[in-house]
Parts: sequence; C-alpha cells; structure tokens
Amino acid sequence: MSCIDEHSYLTLCNLLSDQIALSLPPDKVYLAEARLQNLARQHTHGDINALIEKASTVADDALRTELVEAMAINETYFFRDPILSQSFLDTMVPALLEKRRRDKTLRIWSAACSTGQEAYSVAMLLDQHFPQLKEWEVTLIASDFSQSALNKAQQGCYGLNEMNRGLPARNMALYFEQQGLDWQAKPAIRERISFQKINLVREWPDSLPVFDIVLLRNVLLYFSMEDRQRVLARVRKHTANDGYLLLGSTESLEKTAGFVPAIPGSHRPFYQPA
Repeated sequence: MSCIDEHSYLTLCNLLSDQIALSLPPDKVYLAEARLQNLARQHTHGDINALIEKASTVADDALRTELVEAMAINETYFFRDPILSQSFLDTMVPALLEKRRRDKTLRIWSAACSTGQEAYSVAMLLDQHFPQLKEWEVTLIASDFSQSALNKAQQGCYGLNEMNRGLPARNMALYFEQQGLDWQAKPAIRERISFQKINLVREWPDSLPVFDIVLLRNVLLYFSMEDRQRVLARVRKHTANDGYLLLGSTESLEKTAGFVPAIPGSHRPFYQPA
C-alpha cells in the first residue's frame, strides 16, 4: 500500500471540506490511508496519491463520490446513547403532543441518518410509547449525503453484529424479520420513513418543511466553526419556533447558533430556537 504524501493529503482535506464540510485534522493521514486503500486498488493500481489526484482533477463525479463516501464517518447504531430515548420520551414528544393536539401533525428530521439506525430508532420509540400518534399525520424524514448509506437505510437490512449494537431483543422480534443471515425492518416500520439525499453544506430541497424535531447528532463536531454556524442557521429556518434540536451526547452549542437549551441548566444536548 502506498503512503499519502503531504501534497496529496492537503488536496484530500480540501476536497472533503468542499464536498461535505468534513474538517480532517493533520494527524489523520493513517486513517485516510486505511480507508482509501481498497479504492486505490480498484482505480489506480494501489497508488493512493494517484487516486486523490484523479478524484480531484478529472471530471469523474462517480470516482469523487466514491472517495468522499469512503472517507465519511459512518459510525451509527440503534438507540445511540440514552439521550435520544430520554429526551423523546420525557420532554420533546409529550410537549409537542400538547402543542399540536389540534392540528395533529408531527414532523421529525434525522438530518444525517447514515445507514438508518437512528431513524428506525425514532420510529420504534413513537410506535411503542405514543400510540395516539396513529391518528396523527406523522412525517419522519431521514437524509444523508451518501447514496450508498441511504440505499442500505431504505432496505433496512442489517447484519447480526449491527442488530446487537443497541437494539433490544424485544424490538428485534417486533420490528424485524430474518432474511438469510441478515435482519430486515418489516414493511410497516420502513414505510413510516421517507429517505432523501441531502448534503447539509449544499443546496437543500425547496420542498423541505419546517420540523418539530431536528436530529443533528454527532455531525457538527466534524465541521469547521464557519460551516457549523452556516448549517445551524439553515437548520434554524427549518425548525418550528416551539420545536427542538437534538445533538449528540458530547456536543454543545454556542449562544450565537440561534438556539438555547430546552431546559436551562440541563446538560442534555437538546435545544429550542432562541
């Protein structure tokens, strides 16, 4: 396997920043080498520097997409950290059930859904704990920039190792059925989610509605401060004035982001528009 030289690494960092606002630190050369070696074998006889050069200069969107997706962080699993369930069950959804009791509409956006485990976790929480929503118009949109990740999310098909990461056995029995060596979400739960390809740092669809809950979890930490503020400003425009923004358990917002803590003094990373 070839090693990435300084010029190629800088080119790669610039490419990732431009395409998906991923801020790659200077000390992650080893990570890039590990993630790109298979792609380099397929396209440039194992030469990673040639791969980066080709992806950044040749008008080949398919190769560029492959490279960016190979470098993207796709760490996700069902019910990732207790913050998701706690915030949904004891604060956000109960409050919105009261606020939306006349319109009976609820709109939720998983804004960086990767391979779909977060969106399915939300769908299962709503189904199990809020049966009254069966009479409501519930919109659950899950989006990601990666088409390959979205394809997997839409299929809702996961290996046993993925199923064992956070998914309770009861949920596995209720919402999934075995397909060979894998497990697939049953149609009744898959059909509740609308999957869309949206790059958070590019143009957003004009049809994207205003949401009651936006999940932007474990995403902002990979962005530069400038990109973070830009994305948050756009998220604010798509968040209802009495809605919620939920981040990852290790993330927090500055006051300039247009959001304030939903519960003052709480250490939970969920917020409401300022």
